[in-house]
Amino acid sequence: MPILTLLLLILPLGFFINPSVSDSRGATVAQICSNRTTPPQQRSLFVKTFLAAMDAVSPLVEAKGYGQVVNNANGNLTVYAYGECIKDLNKKDCDLCFAQIKAKVPICLPFQRGTRGGQVFSDGCYIRYDDYNFFNETLGLQDRTVCAPKEITGVNRTVFRDNAAELVKNMSVEAVRNGGFYAGFVDRHNVTVHGLAQCWETLNRSGCVECLSKASVSIGSCLVNEEGRVLSAGCYMRFSTQKFYNNSGNSTSDGNGGK
Repeated sequence: MPILTLLLLILPLGFFINPSVSDSRGATVAQICSNRTTPPQQRSLFVKTFLAAMDAVSPLVEAKGYGQVVNNANGNLTVYAYGECIKDLNKKDCDLCFAQIKAKVPICLPFQRGTRGGQVFSDGCYIRYDDYNFFNETLGLQDRTVCAPKEITGVNRTVFRDNAAELVKNMSVEAVRNGGFYAGFVDRHNVTVHGLAQCWETLNRSGCVECLSKASVSIGSCLVNEEGRVLSAGCYMRFSTQKFYNNSGNSTSDGNGGK
């Protein structure tokens, strides 16, 4: 089957979705591709298995916001797939976000080279496929910390750093208490920092604790930057000068707002 036909079968929505308020949340933050490829003689079978896994994971994400799939073509070739939306998105925005990132999966060349693993992170959703069971992974060798290039300067630098550090601590603790999700802000001395953290649904409580604890350490390298992210096998964490989540959030403030 021609590669173009395969692309049209797997990703019909990704190229034709209408712009929406969630577009920025669906934009790719990072794409990570495995260096493992399928031998040429097995690529046709791999592509069929890969397509079946991608087709199966989408309706699960549409139905409940996340989903995991194991597709086994034979005893030697299995594709594991996972997708999840960040919990502040409504169903429409989740569906749009997931269509956007699913459209980016072919950049890892699963059709041309039989690339056996890939991940796409956005600020609203996540997708991954691989040739082994990664569902319970808390940390991965390809986890990334991404700091915005612009740093906070002037008299607010120290206040921002302290507020960001407090928010990161809040996120790592409260997300675990709240079923793996937390969104909120710290507002002190007229400086506000917004943040969100989420563990993937495949993790148990101890895995969530481990992932967010590591994320809170890693994101510490970004505390004087306007924004920071940790993109992990088991969780996602972000802080920013801008409010980017959809719910009202939880706050720590000087007493002039929040709940």
